[in-house]
Amino acid sequence: MSPVETIVLDDEYNAALSVDKDQVFALDMLRPAAKGYRITGAAFDPAMLRMERYLEYDDGEPRARYLFTALQEGVSDVLIRMVPVAGGDVTTYRQVTVTVGSGGGWFG
Repeated sequence: MSPVETIVLDDEYNAALSVDKDQVFALDMLRPAAKGYRITGAAFDPAMLRMERYLEYDDGEPRARYLFTALQEGVSDVLIRMVPVAGGDVTTYRQVTVTVGSGGGWFG
């Protein structure tokens, strides 16, 4: 499963991308472990996007990658969530606005 687009979210809180229906895309980021947080999951519209895989890996630094497939046209935010390791409230770590289909967008 090869993504048509990979967005690296190391320095940006917000990002946007456009893909076509049935295309696979990846969101890749540093894991926030050095700042005392851990990723708890992603929130998104399951009618529009299907999460294919979540992978934690080390490439000289701790990283995480989500793979999604676009299921139908529209716009949906993907919110990557995190929580303090010591306990506390869940917050948004990264936000990506995904446009599927002919809705325009940054890369479409």
